Amino acid sequence: MALPMRTSGVGVELIKSFEGFRARATRLPNGAWIVGFGHTASAREGVRVTREDAELVLRHHDLKPIEALISERVLTPLSQNEFDALVSFVFNIGPEAFLESNVLALLNSGERLQAAEGMTAWRKGRVDGEVRVVDALVRRRAAEKALFLEHPSGRIPVPGALLRPQFDPGAALAMSRERAVVIEARTEDGRTSAAARAAAETAPQAAARAVAERMSKLLGDAPDAKPSVEEGVTGVPTADEITRAVSALAEPDGPGENHLDETVIKARSVSPPQAPAPQEAPQPVRPVMPEARREILHPPSLPPSRQGGLNGDVSVMRWLPYALLSGLGLWGVFEGIRRTAAPAVARLPSSGSEAFVGPLLAFGSAMLSVLAVYYLYRAITRQD
Repeated sequence: MALPMRTSGVGVELIKSFEGFRARATRLPNGAWIVGFGHTASAREGVRVTREDAELVLRHHDLKPIEALISERVLTPLSQNEFDALVSFVFNIGPEAFLESNVLALLNSGERLQAAEGMTAWRKGRVDGEVRVVDALVRRRAAEKALFLEHPSGRIPVPGALLRPQFDPGAALAMSRERAVVIEARTEDGRTSAAARAAAETAPQAAARAVAERMSKLLGDAPDAKPSVEEGVTGVPTADEITRAVSALAEPDGPGENHLDETVIKARSVSPPQAPAPQEAPQPVRPVMPEARREILHPPSLPPSRQGGLNGDVSVMRWLPYALLSGLGLWGVFEGIRRTAAPAVARLPSSGSEAFVGPLLAFGSAMLSVLAVYYLYRAITRQD
């Protein structure tokens, strides 16, 4: 008889990383207590535990009934990675929810990939009375799914050049557009509750705020702020290095008499502007651009042979066809005008449409003449 499967070290570390460690028992919103790595059975007020004892309780007390449940209810053979992922999944959602989920049904029917996808649905939690998508649950489901699909013999190499992935519109439609809630555990009067953390701040706003705080520290805008540990780390720019960098950008030829970088940095650190005395008014500093850089702004001049607008080297075959077409167009304009202005008795009475020949001939010839003159000008003035 085969021995029952047990959770490996990889699975235990996965559970510990998402459950978090609590050395002292903390009261939950429902009145229960939690201590160690998610232990609630014997937790009570005043209980303290070390990390080593908490891991022993997790391995030999909390995970044993879950391991027995999976071994009893899952009928298909499982690898160690699949077993570890299921233990973490069941430990998080609870045995009752697992027995009612489609993950168990899909596993027993042999649909392993669909069962792994079924874990993704368990990503919501009740926060402040509302059921919302929680980012920590999304990350935990992703980690459990990745461990579940990791084959014991290693990953199957499928290079993109051999099998290029194709877009699946069905998977894209299944993705939820609901924004996830970032929660944190905070203790208030001995009670731990889950609260939304900076829900109104988007990712771009958070990045902009972090950059602004960092630049304020480097440029000296926050004198009361304590220096962080990162400021002493090698590779982090200091205020002097930023000053020299701004100076190099303002003066491409090297430092000169006017230091634009110092002006910029002082302008950032000056508190509410005051009206300076006339004699103390700073003179505006205008950076001097090198002559070589200003030359590229001038349009190139034409060679002497082309400044008059004509090119003496133009061959006859380049402009002769356009000249003939323009002449033909002018002749057509005159002919159309002549036919239009001719007396009615002079026209051929063969059909009633003869009255429109003159205007159409004049209009078409005028268009041909305009186009021919345009291309004739371009052919004559074209630069090689």
